[in-house]
Amino acid sequence: MRLYFILSFILLLSADLVMAQQTSQKIVTEMLSAINQVKTLKYKLKKTERIDATFIKGQQDIKFTRSPKRVYTYIYYPNKGVEVLWKEGEHKNEAYVNPNAFPYINVRLNPMGSHMRNNNHHTVNEVGFDYIGSIVNNIASKNAADFANIFKYEGDVKFDERDCYKIVIDYYPFKFIPYTVKAGENLTSIAKNNFVSDYMILKANKNIEDYNDVVAGQQIMIPNAYARKTVLYIDKATYLPISQAMFDDKGLYGQYEYYDVILNSVIPEEEFSSDFSKYGF
Repeated sequence: MRLYFILSFILLLSADLVMAQQTSQKIVTEMLSAINQVKTLKYKLKKTERIDATFIKGQQDIKFTRSPKRVYTYIYYPNKGVEVLWKEGEHKNEAYVNPNAFPYINVRLNPMGSHMRNNNHHTVNEVGFDYIGSIVNNIASKNAADFANIFKYEGDVKFDERDCYKIVIDYYPFKFIPYTVKAGENLTSIAKNNFVSDYMILKANKNIEDYNDVVAGQQIMIPNAYARKTVLYIDKATYLPISQAMFDDKGLYGQYEYYDVILNSVIPEEEFSSDFSKYGF
């Protein structure tokens, strides 16, 4: 009789594990599908990023269209706001920036350059949900056989008064590995091709001064995944990951929270023009 109860318990436990795996797979699959269906976005972003040993907080208002890819963002700073307008393929892919500070002149800047990358993990290219979607899809694809051990559904949570699924990506194989730079590569292209953070690569290699400071044949260290652990709150209504927290081997690395998300609304062409009456360019 005792053996019967033990076997019954094991079977129930196994059934629960299978159900949890099926649930996490369904949620992640639905999330990736929802991200692919995003055509336009308006939202407020609150972010926290670890820069060196300090956590930097920021807030932005963002408008985004996927095709053609266009971004307008208003970045909040004390007593002022910086505006950025970027259209892929136009003006040599440079962003138009209203610094709202002395000498009060609008400038065009390289989104990948040091001025715009200062104290930021990401560039204007990574706004929206496509970036996190590509990272999650890469981990799921590479670890399909180990999905149940890496992707875990940890119940339902509330975020900004919205019902969400909590998915934890526990990437236990996380480590830094050697990488040999190929011709024409820089840290950003290496990171993009490997679905990792170029800022993390920069900080892991003390002999590298900036994102372009590498040459073919040089050996560097890169992470084998974007994060050691990722915690996603996925909106039940839209299946979009409206809260994202990433941890590396040192702790919290970056946190991104999306508020007032307006999905797939028509955004007039004029709202991606510096002449739009509500902008300060």
